[in-house]
Amino acid sequence: MVSKEDILQFKIFEGLTPEELDAVFDISSEVTYRSGDIILEESSYGADSDFFVILQGNVKVEIQASNIQSEGKVNKRLAVLKSGDVFGEMGLLRSKRRSAQVSAYSDMMARKVSQKKLFQLFVYNPRVGYLMMRNLAAILTDRIMDMNFMWRDEI
Repeated sequence: MVSKEDILQFKIFEGLTPEELDAVFDISSEVTYRSGDIILEESSYGADSDFFVILQGNVKVEIQASNIQSEGKVNKRLAVLKSGDVFGEMGLLRSKRRSAQVSAYSDMMARKVSQKKLFQLFVYNPRVGYLMMRNLAAILTDRIMDMNFMWRDEI
């Protein structure tokens, strides 16, 4: 099990106090998935705007891409995320269709955070909202830079 002190070191929670982390945990649930389980389906629509914080294990993030040689679709791996990483953040921010498939790469455990409840917490405690959104912006910036380098290397 991951300790609360370790979880406070996760990038998404940087700057939060233990009490503020408790408030986030109070509105989230612990979920587990087996290796191979699909957690988020690419292009899925719906009210599922939750996002996830990985506590243990790994997930892979993939998109379907056209394959000219086989005239079909292939899964293109974008990332493997580990303990401390987040996914589903784009759905959290935009409530649009999912842009990638996320599946458990190993048995894993995460906190599933409800968009609606999280945004209510942000209204009640703007400091938590500011810190988590600032941290999320840093995470997304890092991912964009990583993707730029990945695609540049394939050109």
